Amino acid sequence: MSAPVKEKLFRYIDKHREDIVDFLCEYIRLRPVNPGIPGKGEELAAQNWLRDELGEFGFDKVDYWAADSDQKRPNVVGVIQGTGGGKSLIFNGHTDVVPVPEAQLQRWTVDPWRPTVKDGRVYGRGSSDMLGGNTATIWTAKALIDSGVKLKGDIYVECVVGEESNEGASIGTATTIDRGYVAPFAIVAEPTKADEIRTATCGTFIFEMTVIGKGTHTATKNLITYPQRYGLQQGSEVGVDAIGKTMRFLSAFRDLERNWVLRWRHPILGGGGYPIPKDTQGVGVFTITPTLIEGGTYVAAIADYCKVTCQVYYPSWKTAKEVWNEVKGVMESVSLTDDWLREHPPKLKIDRSVEGDVQYIPHWDPNEVSPNHEGCKVLALAFEEVMEKEPIFSGFKAVCDATHFGKKGIPGVIFGPGDECAGVHGTDEYITIDDMIRCCKIYLSMAVNWCGVSVR
Repeated sequence: MSAPVKEKLFRYIDKHREDIVDFLCEYIRLRPVNPGIPGKGEELAAQNWLRDELGEFGFDKVDYWAADSDQKRPNVVGVIQGTGGGKSLIFNGHTDVVPVPEAQLQRWTVDPWRPTVKDGRVYGRGSSDMLGGNTATIWTAKALIDSGVKLKGDIYVECVVGEESNEGASIGTATTIDRGYVAPFAIVAEPTKADEIRTATCGTFIFEMTVIGKGTHTATKNLITYPQRYGLQQGSEVGVDAIGKTMRFLSAFRDLERNWVLRWRHPILGGGGYPIPKDTQGVGVFTITPTLIEGGTYVAAIADYCKVTCQVYYPSWKTAKEVWNEVKGVMESVSLTDDWLREHPPKLKIDRSVEGDVQYIPHWDPNEVSPNHEGCKVLALAFEEVMEKEPIFSGFKAVCDATHFGKKGIPGVIFGPGDECAGVHGTDEYITIDDMIRCCKIYLSMAVNWCGVSVR
């Protein structure tokens, strides 16, 4: 019985290909930048638009609420109510996108907020991360509604806020569960090229390290750097180059990262995927990356400070505290080998959720679901039905809202259109239209197989 139903749904998606693209373009045009990240945006306007669109699409219920203190960052959940007797299914994605800073904008070849369709792709900020994924889940639901296909289980289509600023636990995805939207399985539509089912995520934390130096005129660098004749001032008596000292830590971080990627092994997360080791993300996924560097106070002065922000990705079987202790140990060993740093160790800042009582950027716990989970098996079958090949189970080499489902006891995996290598968080972000169309069909097959078709 389900085969004719699926063919009917697939034809609907093919027929509405241009409408799906137009929907995504309008979504991008709304510029839904996360307001917690510097940059102009209209996250609220986009969520209001989604609320109205889902209402017009014929969802049985469109829930709209804000959990932030200012009540200006609403979540939107569209509900298709099942007839009963079937399993419910969650499709989840975030509306908020990262900004396009002026320094980055100069390197875009198209306007990031005026979507461009060319060569089978849609270019624009958020196209892959993850407005394209939300578009696919919404049109999956619209296909069910317009085709008159009734499922036994409920379908929840969630478009949440706060993911890019790691606020999902307080104002985004976690609040959908608290509000009663629960199911035995969730699919987070983050970009996986509609080609990989990602069942494990890394954990991550961000820390800030400030190395203190001793500023003085750059003309004295020779006195700072080289031994001088007896009686002349030298070394730290004159000045200390904070940037030069910082480079010692960065070199040690690089060595630590290499130790991690050789030490921490996993069949899925960084192992090439399962059962066929052909994932597209590569190996060596546990990293420590300097992302922001600031230092010095004048162009002709030895830098008297250097502040570096670093992001760490760590495996699902480790805790943030364990990994942070190792990072600290490396910094301490570097300081012990330097006369200045021994007396003036770096000042560190990390969120109190990892250590201490300072409120900083919260860390993000890892998440893992077994590929043998029933939901994974049904999703794999849906993939095979559409793609006519076996899916690859792999890990997500980053973090996302799947973690919040896991912490609330709902198995959540990542599967969606788009590609992290397609300019995500960078320049000329795009999504392949074929990825979106294939993903809609896989979602539909999954919904039919998982929720069951009602015969009433």
